Amino acid sequence: MPQNQRRTYLLFGTLTLYILLQFAWWAILLYRKEIELAQLAMDVTVLGGQTDHPMDVSPALRMIVGEGSVFLVLLLGMLYLTFRGVRRDLQFARTQRNFLMAVTHELRTPIAAIKLQLQTLARVELASEQRETLRQQALFEADRLNVLAEKVLLATSAEEGVLVLDLKELDVMELMRAVIERARVQIASKHALVLNGPDHFLAHSDAQALRSIADNLIENAAKYAPVGTPIAIDVVKGREGWRLLITDQGPGISAADREHIFEKFYRGGNEETRQAKGTGLGLYIVQRLTQRLGGSIHVEQGQPQGSIFAISFPDR
Repeated sequence: MPQNQRRTYLLFGTLTLYILLQFAWWAILLYRKEIELAQLAMDVTVLGGQTDHPMDVSPALRMIVGEGSVFLVLLLGMLYLTFRGVRRDLQFARTQRNFLMAVTHELRTPIAAIKLQLQTLARVELASEQRETLRQQALFEADRLNVLAEKVLLATSAEEGVLVLDLKELDVMELMRAVIERARVQIASKHALVLNGPDHFLAHSDAQALRSIADNLIENAAKYAPVGTPIAIDVVKGREGWRLLITDQGPGISAADREHIFEKFYRGGNEETRQAKGTGLGLYIVQRLTQRLGGSIHVEQGQPQGSIFAISFPDR
């Protein structure tokens, strides 16, 4: 837990304890006063005087306990809601900080590479083959920047509910083959991508949305699966729709992380020590696009290891 977060929790806990102790102290003082008044009323009666104050403190005790319990419940409820709000704000601030760190890293790498390649291209003694290689590398890094910009824009559109779909009949297998060809060059060059399914499969969907879903899931698998391991892309037709499954041989996803992986900016672990790159937007975009297409997504544990992202689409 970050130091500033611990400090906030400690301050909130100290304040809560102080309020509860003050509440208990005032209840004790009030009860003591009732005892003193009852004793004074008894003394007046013994001396032959008259008083309207009761000499039995039981009703006063019941009143203090009853009204105090109601106040205490309300107080604890308010403290609990306040704590939940503080914790939510701290968690959101942490995810934003992680996102900014991740985006900064993601931007810095391709920008530095493009700068170096342009500086190298300025050298007159380079052979034509070397110039072409540097040009291709610069284009690849520019594509990385473009993909990052598209993710941020797509995530913003998804959050604001302005995603526009172009639904029409398309060949899912043809689209997946194109996705895999691109992934073999750009996002999963060190993994064996395997496409399983029929030769052709027609579905009513949005090509760009499906492409983004597959791209992000393959990229996510390539980040965590060991180099050289296979990543399987399965298209399975069912009676009431079809499924897209992305299976990897990585370490898998813990049960705690599975509850949050589709949240915006969420990434398990510490951003400062993390080895895998990313912005925490990919799976958020996948879920939002899947929902816009009328589908659902869930994560299964692979056997003997790895993860299976299974998306179910309706047959429209």
